[in-house]
Amino acid sequence: MGRRELKERDGSSRRKKKSHKIYAFIVLALAAAILAAVVFLLFYVQKIEVKGNDYVTEQEIVDAVQNDDLSVNALYILGKYALGKGKVLPCLEQMKVRLNAPWIVKVDVKEKPIVGYVRNGELYDYFDKEGFVVLESSALIEGVPYIEGIGMGEVKLYQHLESKNTKIFEQLLETSREIAKYGLKPDRIVCEGDVIYLYMGRIRIRLGKTVSAEKIAQITPILEKIGDKEGTLHLENYSEVQGTVTFQEEPLPQESGGDEPTGDAGDGTPEADGVQDSSGEGAPEADGVQDSSGEGAPEADGV
Repeated sequence: MGRRELKERDGSSRRKKKSHKIYAFIVLALAAAILAAVVFLLFYVQKIEVKGNDYVTEQEIVDAVQNDDLSVNALYILGKYALGKGKVLPCLEQMKVRLNAPWIVKVDVKEKPIVGYVRNGELYDYFDKEGFVVLESSALIEGVPYIEGIGMGEVKLYQHLESKNTKIFEQLLETSREIAKYGLKPDRIVCEGDVIYLYMGRIRIRLGKTVSAEKIAQITPILEKIGDKEGTLHLENYSEVQGTVTFQEEPLPQESGGDEPTGDAGDGTPEADGVQDSSGEGAPEADGVQDSSGEGAPEADGV
Protein backbone atom coordinates (compact mmCIF):
# COMPACT_ATOMS: atom_id res chain seq x y z
CA MET A 1 0.00 0.00 0.00
CA GLY A 2 1.41 3.36 -1.03
CA ARG A 3 1.73 6.53 0.98
CA ARG A 4 -1.10 8.15 -0.91
CA GLU A 5 -3.55 5.40 0.09
CA LEU A 6 -2.47 5.66 3.73
CA LYS A 7 -3.04 9.41 3.77
CA GLU A 8 -6.49 8.99 2.25
CA ARG A 9 -7.42 6.35 4.85
CA ASP A 10 -6.18 8.54 7.75
CA GLY A 11 -8.12 11.53 6.40
CA SER A 12 -11.29 9.50 6.11
CA SER A 13 -10.86 8.20 9.70
CA ARG A 14 -10.39 11.76 11.04
CA ARG A 15 -13.50 12.95 9.22
CA LYS A 16 -15.53 10.08 10.70
CA LYS A 17 -14.30 10.89 14.24
CA LYS A 18 -15.10 14.56 13.77
CA SER A 19 -18.54 13.68 12.46
CA HIS A 20 -19.15 11.44 15.50
CA LYS A 21 -18.15 14.25 17.87
CA ILE A 22 -20.50 16.70 16.17
CA TYR A 23 -23.30 14.14 16.32
CA ALA A 24 -22.65 13.46 20.00
CA PHE A 25 -22.61 17.19 20.75
CA ILE A 26 -25.94 17.68 18.96
CA VAL A 27 -27.47 14.75 20.86
CA LEU A 28 -26.22 16.12 24.21
CA ALA A 29 -27.44 19.61 23.36
CA LEU A 30 -30.87 18.29 22.46
CA ALA A 31 -30.98 16.19 25.64
CA ALA A 32 -30.01 19.22 27.74
CA ALA A 33 -32.66 21.34 26.02
CA ILE A 34 -35.31 18.69 26.61
CA LEU A 35 -34.24 18.32 30.25
CA ALA A 36 -34.32 22.09 30.74
CA ALA A 37 -37.78 22.25 29.18
CA VAL A 38 -39.01 19.42 31.42
CA VAL A 39 -37.55 21.08 34.52
CA PHE A 40 -39.04 24.43 33.56
CA LEU A 41 -42.48 23.01 32.85
CA LEU A 42 -42.52 20.49 35.70
CA PHE A 43 -41.22 22.92 38.35
CA TYR A 44 -43.13 25.95 37.12
CA VAL A 45 -44.82 27.35 40.23
CA GLN A 46 -48.56 26.95 40.02
CA LYS A 47 -49.37 27.40 43.70
CA ILE A 48 -47.76 28.73 46.90
CA GLU A 49 -49.26 27.43 50.13
CA VAL A 50 -48.71 29.53 53.26
CA LYS A 51 -49.12 28.19 56.80
CA GLY A 52 -48.59 29.77 60.22
CA ASN A 53 -49.47 33.36 59.40
CA ASP A 54 -51.96 35.31 61.49
CA TYR A 55 -51.54 39.05 61.07
CA VAL A 56 -49.31 38.92 57.97
CA THR A 57 -51.35 38.39 54.82
CA GLU A 58 -50.73 35.43 52.56
CA GLN A 59 -50.17 37.77 49.61
CA GLU A 60 -47.37 39.61 51.44
CA ILE A 61 -45.57 36.31 51.96
CA VAL A 62 -46.14 35.19 48.36
CA ASP A 63 -44.76 38.51 47.09
CA ALA A 64 -41.68 38.07 49.28
CA VAL A 65 -41.08 34.55 47.95
CA GLN A 66 -41.51 35.58 44.31
CA ASN A 67 -39.58 38.83 44.50
CA ASP A 68 -37.62 38.38 41.26
CA ASP A 69 -38.21 37.18 37.68
CA LEU A 70 -36.68 33.73 38.21
CA SER A 71 -38.96 32.91 41.14
CA VAL A 72 -41.49 31.28 38.82
CA ASN A 73 -39.38 28.13 39.19
CA ALA A 74 -39.83 26.05 42.34
CA LEU A 75 -36.26 24.70 42.30
CA TYR A 76 -34.88 28.22 42.09
CA ILE A 77 -37.02 29.32 45.06
CA LEU A 78 -35.96 26.28 47.06
CA GLY A 79 -32.31 26.90 46.24
CA LYS A 80 -32.24 30.59 47.15
CA TYR A 81 -33.82 29.97 50.57
CA ALA A 82 -31.51 27.00 51.18
CA LEU A 83 -28.56 29.34 50.56
CA GLY A 84 -30.05 32.06 52.79
CA LYS A 85 -30.62 34.40 49.84
CA GLY A 86 -34.44 34.43 49.97
CA LYS A 87 -36.38 37.43 51.23
CA VAL A 88 -37.83 37.16 54.75
CA LEU A 89 -40.24 39.81 56.01
CA PRO A 90 -38.93 41.65 59.11
CA CYS A 91 -42.07 40.72 61.07
CA LEU A 92 -41.27 36.99 60.80
CA GLU A 93 -39.17 35.05 63.27
CA GLN A 94 -38.84 32.07 60.96
CA MET A 95 -39.63 31.12 57.38
CA LYS A 96 -39.20 27.60 55.95
CA VAL A 97 -39.67 26.76 52.27
CA ARG A 98 -40.19 23.29 50.84
CA LEU A 99 -41.99 21.56 47.95
CA ASN A 100 -45.29 19.77 48.34
CA ALA A 101 -45.09 18.83 44.67
CA PRO A 102 -42.73 19.96 41.85
CA TRP A 103 -45.16 22.79 41.07
CA ILE A 104 -46.38 23.55 44.64
CA VAL A 105 -44.25 25.57 47.09
CA LYS A 106 -45.09 25.21 50.80
CA VAL A 107 -44.08 28.11 53.09
CA ASP A 108 -44.22 27.71 56.88
CA VAL A 109 -43.80 30.94 58.83
CA LYS A 110 -43.57 31.94 62.47
CA GLU A 111 -44.56 35.53 63.19
CA LYS A 112 -43.04 37.68 65.89
CA PRO A 113 -45.58 37.73 68.74
CA ILE A 114 -47.41 41.02 69.23
CA VAL A 115 -47.08 42.59 72.69
CA GLY A 116 -49.46 45.51 72.23
CA TYR A 117 -50.30 48.48 70.09
CA VAL A 118 -50.07 52.26 70.12
CA ARG A 119 -52.16 54.74 68.21
CA ASN A 120 -50.57 56.55 65.29
CA GLY A 121 -53.15 58.97 63.96
CA GLU A 122 -55.90 56.86 62.41
CA LEU A 123 -53.68 53.77 62.36
CA TYR A 124 -52.78 51.16 64.96
CA ASP A 125 -49.10 50.23 65.23
CA TYR A 126 -48.49 46.76 66.70
CA PHE A 127 -45.11 45.94 68.21
CA ASP A 128 -43.18 42.96 69.58
CA LYS A 129 -41.19 42.37 72.77
CA GLU A 130 -38.29 44.50 71.49
CA GLY A 131 -40.53 47.44 70.61
CA PHE A 132 -40.22 46.61 66.90
CA VAL A 133 -43.29 47.64 64.88
CA VAL A 134 -44.38 44.47 63.06
CA LEU A 135 -47.73 45.63 61.72
CA GLU A 136 -49.44 48.89 60.85
CA SER A 137 -53.15 48.67 60.21
CA SER A 138 -56.40 50.56 60.34
CA ALA A 139 -58.02 47.45 61.84
CA LEU A 140 -58.06 46.74 65.55
CA ILE A 141 -56.97 43.20 66.44
CA GLU A 142 -59.14 41.74 69.17
CA GLY A 143 -57.33 40.73 72.34
CA VAL A 144 -54.23 42.89 71.77
CA PRO A 145 -53.83 45.41 74.62
CA TYR A 146 -53.50 49.15 74.11
CA ILE A 147 -50.28 50.48 75.62
CA GLU A 148 -49.91 54.01 77.02
CA GLY A 149 -46.99 55.91 78.46
CA ILE A 150 -44.07 54.40 76.54
CA GLY A 151 -42.93 57.87 75.53
CA MET A 152 -42.04 57.09 71.93
CA GLY A 153 -41.17 59.43 69.11
CA GLU A 154 -42.10 58.92 65.47
CA VAL A 155 -43.58 55.49 64.77
CA LYS A 156 -42.73 53.68 61.51
CA LEU A 157 -43.39 50.16 60.24
CA TYR A 158 -40.45 47.75 60.65
CA GLN A 159 -38.64 50.15 62.96
CA HIS A 160 -38.21 50.22 66.72
CA LEU A 161 -40.27 52.45 68.94
CA GLU A 162 -38.08 55.20 70.34
CA SER A 163 -38.47 54.51 74.05
CA LYS A 164 -36.07 55.39 76.86
CA ASN A 165 -36.80 52.09 78.59
CA THR A 166 -36.35 49.24 76.10
CA LYS A 167 -36.37 46.52 78.79
CA ILE A 168 -40.02 47.22 79.57
CA PHE A 169 -41.06 45.59 76.28
CA GLU A 170 -40.09 42.16 77.66
CA GLN A 171 -42.31 42.74 80.69
CA LEU A 172 -45.11 43.88 78.41
CA LEU A 173 -44.76 40.60 76.49
CA GLU A 174 -45.08 38.66 79.74
CA THR A 175 -48.10 40.76 80.67
CA SER A 176 -49.74 40.12 77.30
CA ARG A 177 -49.17 36.36 77.56
CA GLU A 178 -50.45 36.03 81.10
CA ILE A 179 -53.59 38.14 80.76
CA ALA A 180 -54.50 36.08 77.69
CA LYS A 181 -53.83 32.88 79.64
CA TYR A 182 -56.18 33.92 82.45
CA GLY A 183 -58.80 35.43 80.17
CA LEU A 184 -58.36 39.00 81.38
CA LYS A 185 -59.27 41.92 79.14
CA PRO A 186 -57.91 45.15 80.63
CA ASP A 187 -59.18 48.43 79.23
CA ARG A 188 -55.58 49.54 78.79
CA ILE A 189 -52.04 48.89 79.94
CA VAL A 190 -50.12 51.91 81.15
CA CYS A 191 -46.37 52.25 81.60
CA GLU A 192 -45.32 54.89 84.11
CA GLY A 193 -41.54 54.89 84.04
CA ASP A 194 -40.68 51.19 84.38
CA VAL A 195 -43.82 50.37 86.37
CA ILE A 196 -46.71 48.59 84.64
CA TYR A 197 -50.38 49.18 85.45
CA LEU A 198 -53.52 47.44 84.25
CA TYR A 199 -56.77 49.39 84.13
CA MET A 200 -59.90 47.26 84.51
CA GLY A 201 -63.08 49.24 85.00
CA ARG A 202 -62.76 51.29 88.19
CA ILE A 203 -59.65 49.43 89.35
CA ARG A 204 -56.03 50.24 88.59
CA ILE A 205 -53.72 47.27 89.18
CA ARG A 206 -50.10 48.05 89.89
CA LEU A 207 -47.95 45.12 88.76
CA GLY A 208 -44.62 46.83 89.39
CA LYS A 209 -41.43 46.47 87.40
CA THR A 210 -41.73 42.73 86.85
CA VAL A 211 -44.75 40.69 85.83
CA SER A 212 -45.36 37.06 86.78
CA ALA A 213 -48.04 34.43 86.42
CA GLU A 214 -48.49 34.46 90.20
CA LYS A 215 -49.46 38.13 90.17
CA ILE A 216 -51.86 37.85 87.24
CA ALA A 217 -53.54 34.77 88.74
CA GLN A 218 -54.66 36.79 91.79
CA ILE A 219 -56.47 39.50 89.87
CA THR A 220 -59.84 37.84 89.19
CA PRO A 221 -60.51 36.46 92.71
CA ILE A 222 -59.36 39.69 94.38
CA LEU A 223 -61.49 41.89 92.10
CA GLU A 224 -64.50 39.80 93.12
CA LYS A 225 -63.82 40.73 96.75
CA ILE A 226 -63.28 44.42 96.02
CA GLY A 227 -66.65 44.69 94.29
CA ASP A 228 -67.59 48.06 92.80
CA LYS A 229 -65.05 50.16 94.69
CA GLU A 230 -62.65 52.47 92.87
CA GLY A 231 -58.95 52.53 93.56
CA THR A 232 -55.53 50.93 93.15
CA LEU A 233 -54.75 47.28 93.78
CA HIS A 234 -51.08 46.84 94.68
CA LEU A 235 -49.64 43.56 93.43
CA GLU A 236 -46.08 44.76 92.84
CA ASN A 237 -44.74 42.91 95.90
CA TYR A 238 -46.87 39.79 95.56
CA SER A 239 -45.16 36.42 95.12
CA GLU A 240 -45.60 32.84 96.28
CA VAL A 241 -43.58 33.77 99.37
CA GLN A 242 -44.96 37.28 99.92
CA GLY A 243 -48.74 36.80 99.84
CA THR A 244 -49.93 40.19 101.11
CA VAL A 245 -51.66 42.63 98.78
CA THR A 246 -53.09 46.08 99.42
CA PHE A 247 -56.07 47.92 97.98
CA GLN A 248 -56.09 51.71 98.19
CA GLU A 249 -59.49 53.27 97.58
CA GLU A 250 -59.02 56.51 95.63
CA PRO A 251 -60.21 58.27 92.46
CA LEU A 252 -58.33 57.06 89.40
CA PRO A 253 -56.48 59.48 87.13
CA GLN A 254 -58.36 60.19 83.89
CA GLU A 255 -55.20 60.00 81.81
CA SER A 256 -51.89 58.32 82.48
CA GLY A 257 -48.45 58.57 80.99
CA GLY A 258 -45.27 60.46 81.60
CA ASP A 259 -41.88 59.24 82.71
CA GLU A 260 -42.43 58.90 86.44
CA PRO A 261 -44.83 56.53 88.20
CA THR A 262 -47.52 57.99 90.38
CA GLY A 263 -48.48 56.82 93.85
CA ASP A 264 -45.95 55.55 96.37
CA ALA A 265 -42.28 55.92 95.57
CA GLY A 266 -40.57 52.77 94.35
CA ASP A 267 -42.36 49.44 94.50
CA GLY A 268 -43.12 49.47 98.20
CA THR A 269 -46.68 49.82 99.46
CA PRO A 270 -48.26 49.69 102.89
CA GLU A 271 -48.97 46.10 103.78
CA ALA A 272 -51.86 44.75 105.76
CA ASP A 273 -53.29 41.35 106.60
CA GLY A 274 -55.82 41.21 103.81
CA VAL A 275 -56.92 43.56 101.07
CA GLN A 276 -57.48 46.95 102.65
CA ASP A 277 -58.77 50.23 101.33
CA SER A 278 -57.38 53.64 102.25
CA SER A 279 -59.78 54.00 105.19
CA GLY A 280 -58.43 50.79 106.70
CA GLU A 281 -61.84 49.12 106.80
CA GLY A 282 -60.83 46.49 104.29
CA ALA A 283 -62.47 45.13 101.19
CA PRO A 284 -65.15 42.46 101.52
CA GLU A 285 -63.39 39.31 102.73
CA ALA A 286 -64.95 36.25 101.20
CA ASP A 287 -62.49 33.63 102.52
CA GLY A 288 -60.06 36.48 103.27
CA VAL A 289 -56.94 37.55 101.46
CA GLN A 290 -54.09 36.86 103.85
CA ASP A 291 -50.32 36.79 103.66
CA SER A 292 -48.29 33.68 102.99
CA SER A 293 -48.21 32.74 106.67
CA GLY A 294 -51.98 32.30 106.53
CA GLU A 295 -54.15 30.74 103.92
CA GLY A 296 -52.74 32.86 101.09
CA ALA A 297 -54.46 34.91 98.45
CA PRO A 298 -57.07 33.04 96.46
CA GLU A 299 -55.40 31.55 93.45
CA ALA A 300 -56.74 31.02 89.96
CA ASP A 301 -56.37 27.66 88.27
CA GLY A 302 -52.93 26.92 86.97
CA VAL A 303 -50.85 28.72 89.67
